[in-house]
Amino acid sequence: MKPLKPLNITYLISSWVSISMIFIIGEVVTRFGVFSSLVIVSAFLLAFAVFFALQRSSFRLKKSSLLGKCITTIRFLEIYILHLFICGLVFHTAFNVNIYISVFSTSFILFICAIYLPKGKKFRQSIKDIRFILISGLAILLPTYIYLQKGLESLYHNLLYYQPHVLNHDSRSLWLLLLIAFITFFSKLLLQQEVIDKYTAQSFYKVTFKLLMAIFIYCTFILAFATMNVVAITQNLDYSQANELFILLVEKLSPSIIFKVFCMVLYFSTLIILLDALPSIVNERKGKPFFSSSFMFILVATFLTVTIFFHYSLLFIYVFFGCLISLLVIAAIIMQIISSLQRRMSIKLKKS
Repeated sequence: MKPLKPLNITYLISSWVSISMIFIIGEVVTRFGVFSSLVIVSAFLLAFAVFFALQRSSFRLKKSSLLGKCITTIRFLEIYILHLFICGLVFHTAFNVNIYISVFSTSFILFICAIYLPKGKKFRQSIKDIRFILISGLAILLPTYIYLQKGLESLYHNLLYYQPHVLNHDSRSLWLLLLIAFITFFSKLLLQQEVIDKYTAQSFYKVTFKLLMAIFIYCTFILAFATMNVVAITQNLDYSQANELFILLVEKLSPSIIFKVFCMVLYFSTLIILLDALPSIVNERKGKPFFSSSFMFILVATFLTVTIFFHYSLLFIYVFFGCLISLLVIAAIIMQIISSLQRRMSIKLKKS
């Protein structure tokens, strides 16, 4: 068997982080309180610990099976709907552009890229590197910028006297959040088993060091984005859904030109994430690109996005797809266990 070539650590982190995380963690903080970000981090650490313990076992989620292909398709559909939603949200909130125009124009750009952009591994790695750099830059610069605008003391004062529920939230809801986050993270880590195998092929110390570094950076991103949304809660912003809070906060604290530049960077970063998903689902056959499976996939994701835009939030979409993927992964595990038991029984019967 050919040994797996180790990957750069940014490849692994890039597969975890996304622009949708900024908005989803903001809604989590709004709904479950200021300590919910620590619950999310704890759920991810617990999920990764269980996953790493099972990594040495013989279990592998078979993506080539019918159920495996179904899970992979749903996962990509989740990525597209979440980020097309964000593209529409940015232009709808910041520039008052009609949601249908912004989402369909983004889909058209994606389809053009699917046809003409190169499909090689080097290009895919470059996309992942750009994705990691952009999100890292946002995680470093945005919290610093926002906290320079608002002092920590005034933030705590506003939370304590005007939004006390954010500091003192019902612990029972946090346990539910921990459970849902755990099964979601664990299921998605199982889907990335082939990628993580390329790290575990190295020595134990190198594996541990790289994975711990990746986990630390990812958890830092979550906490950094969560703190920005705590600031947004104290500003008494007028919003129709929690997903708008982050954009409205930057708009309130920034001059118009900086706000517009920020929105364009946010849109470009989201587009990069969508492009990152293209090489895995694009049908590379030449001829009749408008009838390819990738075109139909983007089209379905676009129509679903504009249909649910005004009815559901990003957190609802993320939880829905997360629970759906988790149920399918559990079904795949059960089917694999049953198949393994049947093989063992047949071997014993033959021996007897």
